[in-house]
Parts: sequence; structure tokens; C-alpha cells
Amino acid sequence: MKTLAKARLALLAGAGMAAYAVPAMAQVVEAPVPQAATDDRQDEDVPGDEAIVVTGSRIQGAQINDVLPVTVLDERAIENTGAASGDELFRAIPQQGTVAFNEQNSNTVNSARGDVGSVNLRDLGTGNTLLLINGRRMVLHPGFQTELLVPVVSSDTNEIAPGSVRRLEVLRDGASAIYGADAVAGVINTVLRGNRTGGFLEAEYRLYDGTSMDGYEIAGGYGFDFADGRGNLTVYGGYFHESGMPGSERRYARDDNRLPLVEGTDFEGDASFNNRNTFGPFGQFDIQAPSSRTPIGDDDFYLQPSTFPGCALDFGDGICARAGTTPTAAVRYNTIFGNDLFSRKNRYNTQALLSYELSNDVEAYFEGSYYRSENRRNIDASAILSAVPLGISRNAYYNPFGPTTRNGLPNPERLPGTTIPAVGADVIMERYRFVDVGNRDVSVDKDSYRLVAGLRGNFGEWDFDTGFVYSEAESLDLARNRVSLTLLQQQINLTTPDAYNPFNGGCLDDPGLGDCTPNPEASIAPFRIDVFRRGGTSLALADFKLSRDDLFELPGGDLGVAAGIEWRRETFFDDRDPRLDGTITFTDSVTGDFNGSDVAGTSQSPDTDGSRNVYSAYAEAFVPLVGPDMDIPLVEEFNLQLAGRAEHFDDIGETAVVPRVAASWTTVPGLTFRGAWSRGFRAPNLVQVNDGGTTRSNTRDDFVVCQAQVLQGTLANLGACPGAGVISFRAGTENLVPEESTSINLGVVLEPRFLPGLTLTADFWRVRQEGLVGTFGDENAIALDFLRRLAGSSNPNVVRLAPTAEDIALFAGTGLEPAGKIDFVRDDYLNLDSRISRGLDFGLYYQVPDFGMGDVSISLNAARLLGFEQVAGPDGLELVDAVNAGVLPLDITVGGLGELLELDGRPKWRASGSLNWERGPIALGIFGQYVGKVYDSSVVRDVLVDSDDPRDNYFPVDDWLTFNVSLSYTFEGNTALDGTRLRLGINNLFDEDPPLADEDYGFFSDLHSARGRVFRFEVRKTF
Repeated sequence: MKTLAKARLALLAGAGMAAYAVPAMAQVVEAPVPQAATDDRQDEDVPGDEAIVVTGSRIQGAQINDVLPVTVLDERAIENTGAASGDELFRAIPQQGTVAFNEQNSNTVNSARGDVGSVNLRDLGTGNTLLLINGRRMVLHPGFQTELLVPVVSSDTNEIAPGSVRRLEVLRDGASAIYGADAVAGVINTVLRGNRTGGFLEAEYRLYDGTSMDGYEIAGGYGFDFADGRGNLTVYGGYFHESGMPGSERRYARDDNRLPLVEGTDFEGDASFNNRNTFGPFGQFDIQAPSSRTPIGDDDFYLQPSTFPGCALDFGDGICARAGTTPTAAVRYNTIFGNDLFSRKNRYNTQALLSYELSNDVEAYFEGSYYRSENRRNIDASAILSAVPLGISRNAYYNPFGPTTRNGLPNPERLPGTTIPAVGADVIMERYRFVDVGNRDVSVDKDSYRLVAGLRGNFGEWDFDTGFVYSEAESLDLARNRVSLTLLQQQINLTTPDAYNPFNGGCLDDPGLGDCTPNPEASIAPFRIDVFRRGGTSLALADFKLSRDDLFELPGGDLGVAAGIEWRRETFFDDRDPRLDGTITFTDSVTGDFNGSDVAGTSQSPDTDGSRNVYSAYAEAFVPLVGPDMDIPLVEEFNLQLAGRAEHFDDIGETAVVPRVAASWTTVPGLTFRGAWSRGFRAPNLVQVNDGGTTRSNTRDDFVVCQAQVLQGTLANLGACPGAGVISFRAGTENLVPEESTSINLGVVLEPRFLPGLTLTADFWRVRQEGLVGTFGDENAIALDFLRRLAGSSNPNVVRLAPTAEDIALFAGTGLEPAGKIDFVRDDYLNLDSRISRGLDFGLYYQVPDFGMGDVSISLNAARLLGFEQVAGPDGLELVDAVNAGVLPLDITVGGLGELLELDGRPKWRASGSLNWERGPIALGIFGQYVGKVYDSSVVRDVLVDSDDPRDNYFPVDDWLTFNVSLSYTFEGNTALDGTRLRLGINNLFDEDPPLADEDYGFFSDLHSARGRVFRFEVRKTF
């Protein structure tokens, strides 16, 4: 097939970004493309009339391509991205939404930490996109994390090494009827480079401009035919290393206080940009004695340098106590001090692909792959949870309010000038960060392997493919420099000088930077611990598929059909450290309070595991109703795709049945309209079903208590409600059912005759999701409790202690029934809200006619998000209606509802495009990527703008445009350099920083990259 014909066919499938079309699920060999993309292969030509089938159909050989909105990235397009990882490669797809699993967004043990990337087409949510390798599912990443308070899972895109990929096929439409669960937003199929004859070696060095980070990659492969050409074995191997980067090397990532970065903007001086934390080495404490016993005048105090205002009691060594529970901004700590922005990482990957023709009709095949990643990174030092304060005994050696004498001698640590009784007073440590213990040193090692064996061929006129997949992934997350609460309390409460001293403060010049008065290592070592999290997933899959592209002839052409059955078994386990899973717990020896976790700063997380068997069957038909030979005016061709699938999940006892109908209508040659309607489903993941109960501590406002304080005149309004630590209990349930979706896709493909080589595509899509698995949220539950208490009832999910005498006195005369302190909030996973998303996709491909200037191609792929509206379930609507009716004050908001376009992600526009020029041995590639602006809802103007659009009061996160360029030269001729290619490349040519946002490291890591300008030097030798 000619190159131009290939390009036209690809863009009929919507390949706006592809440099060239390539075959997909049909078992045909690949057509030749320019040498820059295929200098290591010797593939046979594909006959010009042979159909190429892309992801989205199971029918081999049917002329179905124009029905499907598919983007194809071939090797040239992949090289243009300059990607060193699967995460970088997938981010180059404009339809890819926010990447929840990423290095910078993984600071807690409950996140999917390490060298990991997730996929999220259309921003419909992590877990709603299906990833395939050579047409079959990938195993899920062992780690999971919460997204909108719900555990989500994803395959790890970093398992896919860009250099091993022949092409990516992105089906931008719901495909549950073809591929089953999780294909709500679409499907991404990675086609590996098999059937190689010959070999290659390549090496690349990367230098990250203006930083200490560098990286390099070494890869190679070899393939050969055997048994007189009946078989082929192809093997690959690769190693990638990146040295890591401290956050101090990026101005936006070196300090939680980013006020200097917004000077000169509308948000200058906005306190939201000072995120230094109230938990630092200058601790905050509660004296278990009346306020009148010390000059502080309050039982609550925090430490600060003596040069700061408000000192009430001198602690010596330049430190004093100031009354209050919340340290002022000047005392707060820069939690990212000493953190790494990028980890030190190694990746190893190997692959083997084997095919052997058992006969003229049957071929056996095998795929084997192994992937390992290792990474290590410093993150912020441990701190205690606000809901788990620590008791310090009156007899603790460094307790400044301890007994007046010790062993018959004056106590040198007892502060003078107080009327604390001679026996001393206990102290509760409510805020503290263990900076002298060191930044948490986290390593995450992951191993994954995949084995595929099968047979394919034909029974007479029928094509078949049957295979078995087994894949496993395991990870070990090990965090060093963690703190055991039990061992810490023992060390603090020693009565000898080797006790740990939490009263010695930090650095006097800047309390936010490190600890200038660390405790001796001998007093830290006894409570410093390592904490692990082990995770594992597995996938076993067996399938049998039949297809035929010419079952019988219709007036418009041959009817194609496909059918198949599939069984798969999925498992997972999440094994937490004994100090986290409830095996080793913490009971405060001073207060008697119990906590299920013995690790400072982390709530209890039980071990979890689960498995499921899934049984499915599908059928598909391609129906050509009208063909060119029928000579019907304005109907050159009219084709239908009909498909349906049933899938049963044994763990939840649910069966999903979904249909799909798609059509294409070519009015005149060069103008095709297409459309599709389909139903889809996403099964609740195994974590959501099997989570035995996870506790989390969050700072929440108890609106019931605060309303009583407002009515008693001790609080100005609910907006001033002081937060307190609240325990939220979340659990899975087998009562969950699959989320349901309905997708519509309408498009047009234009190939103007007056501009040969040009193809334009445009598609409108709309997805409605119902029964989204979520939690109502502890904050919403507390607000609902307040609403119902106003009417004389309550929310049973907010579990309170019995009211104390103090509580009863507070509520007297308010008209509200006395309410005790919140014990915990029950917040189980439920099928709750619905969501409607819609947008447009645009594609352009132009193979410039040959004017003697060389081979020139231009491509563009753009995605425009038109709307992203989240609709509340019944309880949420109860809150919304109460706020709108004025029953609840405007201070109470229900987050995550309404139009969410451009909020905290989801830009209106995303686009990428490339320009390629090749002449002889020289090739030039230019790749551009654009991410539109969004708004950071965590930053609200101090003085609100009167506007109907709430986004006008949020901080605008600028759009982002970057360019990559590369220039290569390939040596030719009968010399030792024959087949050698030298390539120089620059990623992010103009060194554009990621736009500023109020996030952990100063930017939205799920949208943008902090790598900056990268110089790439590559040498490649084929033989």
C-alpha cells in the first residue's frame, strides 16, 4: 500500500496525530513507511486492497475503519514526543486527562507511590480506560489511591517502554460492548514490535538544563526467522536510569511559601500561597493544668523564637512559649524542605515474541515480558496526626512543667515562674513534626511479568484466535525514618537525660527550614522505624475468538461477523506493616486513648485482598448496507457496526449487558459522516468491594457545635468555625453494582479532492455516567447531620459521643438538642452521583506533495472539553436544596458538584501536533503540546468579584505550550557506520516552567511536568 493511501486510511479512523497509519488487530504484516521510522525492520509490503483493521473491532479484514474514531501513533509520532517513559508518551495524547498516579502526587503511604503513571481518557476518572497490549488486557498496578475519597486503580503506563512500541491505537469512544468492563472512556492498545529480522543497539543520554539531574538509556533487540521462515523470534531489552532532582532546584518547588511568586498579580499577599505547615519542630502543647498556673494565661501554647512577638514564658536558648493552639505564619514549617522533586530511578525491561507456523492454517505465538522499576526519594518528615495527640508524662525528663525535684535534687528542666503543683503536670503534644528524625526516605520497587501463549489461524473461511494470559505485578513500598508512637512515647517519657526532647524548637532564624537543635541520634534511634506496604495484583485470562469478513454478500458488500468468549480471574492484595494494619496498636500511656495505628502521621489501614472471576461473551457484525456499485445519489457508502456483550462478575453477583451501534455514511468521495451509540459499564474495583474498613483523620468543621456557639455569641459565624480532627471510617461492600454509562459519538471526515494528501476529522462526543461509586464525604455527612438536627432528627452516619455537661450547657437555649463530640463518621462506598461529559475532537493530517524538497508531513490532534457536570445523589441534593432555599447558610458547600470544567484540571483545550521533514539521510521533527488554562479552587480571592461564574474568584492556572525538536542523520553506504543514526533532540525547547498552582510542589503534576528543558543525545546502530 502506498504511503499516502495509508495516511488517508488512518485518518478515516481519526488519526489526527499519527504520522502514518499502520495495521492493527488484523493479522497482516506492516506496510513500509519512511526509513526514519522503520530503519530496523524488514517488513513485507501489504497488498493495496487488503483492509487494515484498528482497535475497536474484532472482525479481521472488514472494511470498518471509517466507522471508528481512532487515533494511531506510529513509531515516528512516538519518537517526536521525546518520551522516556510510558507516562510521558501517554500524556502526549490530548484526550488523556489528569494523571492521578504520578511521582509528585504520592507523598503518603496510602498513595500509589513511586515510578508509576495512570491513564484517564476524557477525564472520566481513573479506572475508566482500558489498556491493552497486543489486544489483551494489562494487569493492574499493585498500588491504589483515593480519587474523590474513593480507591481507584489503573494499569501502570510506565510498564510500556516507548522504544518497544510499534504503535499506539487510541479508541476515543466507549467500547464495553467490544472489550468489556472499564472501557467507558475508550481503549488504548499498545502494539509491540515483533517479527523483526535483524537487530539494533541504541544509547541515549539526557541532560536536564539548569539542574543536577541527568539520565541515560541503553536498549537493544534482535530478531530472526527460523525453520525455513515458518517461525520468528524477536527479543528486546532495555535499561533506563535517572539520577533524581531535589525540589530546591526549582523555584516553585523549594518552599511551601509561594507568596513571592504571586507578587504583582491579583493574588499578591493571598495567604493561600503560604502553605507552611502548623506542624513543625516548634511544637504546640496543652498543659494538663488550669490556665492560671502559668504566665502564658492559657493551657494551650506553642513554641517560637524569643525574638518573635507574643512571648509569655521564656524556655531558654532563644525559645519562648506563646498562648494559642495555632502557630502564626512566621513559625510554620516548610514541609518540602529537603524533599526530592524527582526520584532516583532505574527501569529494566525485557521482551520476547515468538511465532511459529504449525501448518498453512495455524500459527502458534508466545509473548513474554518482564519489567522492574526501582526508585528512591526523600519526602517530608513525619508529623503526628491532629486526631492522635501524644501524652507527655509529668515525670518525663524534659517536661518543662515536671516535678520541682528529681531524686531529691532540684529539677533543672522545671521552668520557674509557674504555680504548677510540685508533683508537676502532664502535657499533651498536639502538633509536632519530627524534623530531626530526618526526611522520610521512601523506596518503591516493583516487578511485573506477563506471559501470553496462543494459536491463531483459520478454519476454512473463519479466522480464529485463542490464547491464555497470565500476568503478575508486585511492589514493595518501604519508608525509612518513620516514627513509632509507642516507642516514641517511651523515649519521651524517660526520666534520664537520654530522653527525647520535643521542647527544644528548631531554627531561630527561619523556623521553617530544618532543625538547628536536633536531638542526639542516640535518643532518636530507639523509635525510628521502617514501615512497609506490599501490594500485588494478578490477571489470568483465556479467550476464544472467531471472525469472518465475508459471511455472505449484501448489495453493499460482504457482511462481517465476530464472536467470542472470555474468562478472566483478577486478584489483589494489600499487605500493610503490622504497625498500620492493627496488629501493633498504640495506647497512650498518659491519656489512655487508643489508636489502631502505631505510626505517627498515618491512620490505621487494614490488610486487604480480594479476587473475582469474570465470564463474558460478545458478538459483532459489520453490515455494509450501501456500496459504491449501487449508484445511489449522495450515498456512496453506508455501513453499520452492531455489537453486544454480556459480562458476569461472581464477587458482586452482577451481570452487565451492553449494546453498541455505529454507522458511517460517505455522501460523496472525500466526505464521510460517522456516529455511534453505546452503553458501557465499569465494575467496582476489587478494593472498593473488599476494603474491610479504612480510617482516615481529617480536619473538619462540626457545624452543629459551631451553630450553638454562634447562637450563644461566642463565634461570629459558621465561616469562622474552627476545624478539629475527625475520624472517617470507609468500607467496601458487595452491594455495589457496576457503574453504567451511555456514549454518543458523531463525526465527519473530510478529504478534499483539491488538496490531495489532506485529511480533516471532527467528532462530537457525550458520555453520561450513572451510579458512580463514591463516598458521600465526612464533611458532607456532618453538614447533613446539621441540616437534619435543625429539623429535630440526625444523620445516623455521624456517630457522636454522649453529650457532656459542658455540651449540654453550650446548647441550652439554642433550640437544638445537645450534641456530643463526633466519635467517627461512617462513610462507606456507595453508588451515588451521576456525571455528564461532552466535548469535541479535531484531527488534521497533511502529507505534503513532493515538490523536490523532501518528504514533509504535518499532523494535529486537538481535544475541546465542552462540559463536565457532576450531579448529586439524593443526600447531596438534600444539602444543595437546603443551601439554595436559605435553610443552610452559604458557608456550607457541597464540593465536587455542578459544572467542573476547568476546575482543578479538565482544561477546555488540549492539543498536540508535529511537523516532520526528511530528505535523504537527514530528518527533522518538531512536536508541540498545548494544555489550556484551569482554575485552582483551593485559592479564592480575598475580595470577591461579583460574577455568576465562580471560577472568576479562583486562582487562574495559565495555559502551557511546549515544543520538542530533533534532528537526525543516518549513515548509509558500505562502511562500518552503515545503519548508524545520530540524533540530537531538545524537549521543552524554550524551557517553559509548569504554570503556578497551589499544590504540593507548586504545580499541577497531573497536568504539567517540571522536567524543564532536556537535551537528548542518541546513537543507534542497526544490523
